[in-house]
Amino acid sequence: MTDDRPAPTGGTPRTVLMCPGQGAYLPGALRHLSGVPSVSRVLGTVDAHGTALGSTRTPVGRLLTDSAAPDPDLLLRTDPLAFDLATYAAVVASAAVLLDLATPSVHAVLGHSVGDLAALTVAGVITIEQGVRLLHVRDRLLRDAALPAAGLLATDLSAEPAADLLRAEGLPQVRIAARNAPGQTVLAGPDDQLAAVRSAARALGRRATPLTSRTAYHHPLLAEVQRAFRRLLRAQPVAPPTLPVYTAAAPGPARTPAQLRTVAAAHLSEPLAFHRTLCALRLAGFTTYLDSGPRALLSTLARAGLPGCTTAAPSRTPAGLDRIRLRLTAALR
Repeated sequence: MTDDRPAPTGGTPRTVLMCPGQGAYLPGALRHLSGVPSVSRVLGTVDAHGTALGSTRTPVGRLLTDSAAPDPDLLLRTDPLAFDLATYAAVVASAAVLLDLATPSVHAVLGHSVGDLAALTVAGVITIEQGVRLLHVRDRLLRDAALPAAGLLATDLSAEPAADLLRAEGLPQVRIAARNAPGQTVLAGPDDQLAAVRSAARALGRRATPLTSRTAYHHPLLAEVQRAFRRLLRAQPVAPPTLPVYTAAAPGPARTPAQLRTVAAAHLSEPLAFHRTLCALRLAGFTTYLDSGPRALLSTLARAGLPGCTTAAPSRTPAGLDRIRLRLTAALR
């Protein structure tokens, strides 16, 4: 039975499992968990189905269990589909471990950017096979679109100063892609204009860091790709979620099949308001935020945006079962 009711504002604390997107691939991130049945199942399914679809040259299982596998920048340049599949598999596998170990249990799942596909899988809305197939379709659409060189830039600016900087520099093709936290705004746009933003930000003494990304996600450049992807999603069966599904693109949970399909495509051209979603979750009574990625990406943002809430990244590397269990116990006690 699906429990998609808002969490109560009082009583037992409730826990959100957060599924990151960009940044969730690390070489060998699951090397200490490769013998865990749920992890083996995820990696085996991703590779088997990818092979059946004529997938990538690089098995995801090796990428995530061998610390000598290609680093994110190299893998993205040489095999972008493998990069996407490894990102997805790392989050889904880590989430499976956390769901098995978490006591008390997790009460909702939150996706960030392409992490929405992992969140939908964790909540049982789509299968791992569907997730792999959707990433293959998305890869083809992105390749066929012949997009200009473009990407993402993380800044330590809040949204209003970031918008002021773009206006002052006269860079209309650069857009705010994500309002992640009071001190982090991500920008998207053509590479040459992002370079200009980076120089301007640094001249002001602010940080501006390029993110490893194959294109300018959350930007109108991908509007046509998103429309095509959404048309294809109409034929995808979706199951009722076993956990409420939240996304950084909207403040409330996705409940209907149409809303759940929208979640699967939102990362392409919809801007994110992660901080807004976190605030809505806190108002709904959620107090603990677990990061299912191999880094502490989303837990760091949650800690910055939700003072007083409990945040943890139990799967951050290196992490075996015992270490994950200890980190979960500390977060959920």
